[in-house]
Amino acid sequence: MAQQNLVSLFLIAAILLCCQAHASDVCDKAEYVDLCKSVVKGATDPKAAIKTSLEFLLSETQRLKASSEKFKNSQFIDVCTENYDSAIDDLNNSLKNLQSNDIASLQITLSGSLSFYETCNDAVAEGGKGVVKVASKLVKKDNKLKHIAANALHFATLLK
Repeated sequence: MAQQNLVSLFLIAAILLCCQAHASDVCDKAEYVDLCKSVVKGATDPKAAIKTSLEFLLSETQRLKASSEKFKNSQFIDVCTENYDSAIDDLNNSLKNLQSNDIASLQITLSGSLSFYETCNDAVAEGGKGVVKVASKLVKKDNKLKHIAANALHFATLLK
């Protein structure tokens, strides 16, 4: 009886370890592994991971856009607001491309959103120390979104 329980326990442990390893596979080679795991929350395939990432990016980009709009009279941060609008458009198009299995277009629109986050960072940096200091939280969140978008691009390379 004890031997049978031990075998059962071993089989359960093996199944659990197998499933945990499979669930983490989607993030194993992502550029930002910890961030990947926190965003995709157990997604086991690239398509689900991209969808979760895109939905997260859309929500957070809309919040970041609203935050950027609170800065008055800053042409540098206005660039961020405009770029967040463009990123939102690209993220919505990315969801459509994912749904229609248009991988090439998905990669293009994901790359576009990534570049919009980078453009915001560049614009803030061009504003000098004063703008960088005022917009430090914005830049920090922007960088996080840029990293999530990079991970989503990684997932797109895993699609078949």
